[in-house]
Amino acid sequence: MSEAITPALKPAAFKGETTRTGNLKVVCGGPSFSRHPQVYLTMVDDAAGHPSHVVCPYCSHTFEYDSAMATPGAGHH
Repeated sequence: MSEAITPALKPAAFKGETTRTGNLKVVCGGPSFSRHPQVYLTMVDDAAGHPSHVVCPYCSHTFEYDSAMATPGAGHH
């Protein structure tokens, strides 16, 4: 009798997760088991005009901007 093969990471485990970053532009390639294209995304400003977040249109992974993680001299203009 054979056993069912299950992926190590299920799609629902990646969808909706959040990554904090100090970069204003990020790249998302999706989970390794998908055919998600590599996309380049730019942070969306909040109501005060400060970079806030961006959501990947393919996998719904959220990237949140954290200014404490930003490289000095690479701030938002």
